[in-house]
Amino acid sequence: MSIPDAKMGRRPDLIDELIEHAGQRAGEILSAPDAAASLRHIGADRLSEIQRLETSPLATDQLVAVALRLAGSRTARGDVIEHLATYFRSPASTLEIEAQRRTIWQENRGELLPIDHAEAAAVEIEQAISDVVGVDSSEQLSRWAALYADLWCDPRLGASAHARRVMLAMVSVLHERSRLLAEGFNLRGIS
Repeated sequence: MSIPDAKMGRRPDLIDELIEHAGQRAGEILSAPDAAASLRHIGADRLSEIQRLETSPLATDQLVAVALRLAGSRTARGDVIEHLATYFRSPASTLEIEAQRRTIWQENRGELLPIDHAEAAAVEIEQAISDVVGVDSSEQLSRWAALYADLWCDPRLGASAHARRVMLAMVSVLHERSRLLAEGFNLRGIS
């Protein structure tokens, strides 16, 4: 996973950091000579690169997928970071958010949340955070939990239902890992 580690903790809003990082990553992908064709190419898993990103529970991947979709439209060509920031500046409709929530809650009635996947994603985030010198990992994990509390049901993401279920589970997992770190537990290697 690629997390914008150099800037983490310096700005008050994590989503701004992630948008900038996702825009840069999308710009790099789009600058490849065969970008248009490779983004449309359907792999053996029957998914395009954007669809593959949308199956990931990681916010960074989800935002890159949105940036790539926005860049695919003629009106959004140019500064990918600015287009992505503009897209997320306007809040999502409460009706659309509620529709996403109901869909996922309905699925959760029939299946347990995928906690193992949420744990694995949380470990990736925590490892990226712990690589940054001078950052309070407990506080950062709490910030990520708050971010996921908003993102799991955000209709502006093209996230798959499974990815949204993992993202929902990550809210609790990240909060718990943050609490344990604040209490002095070393979580390295625990998943």
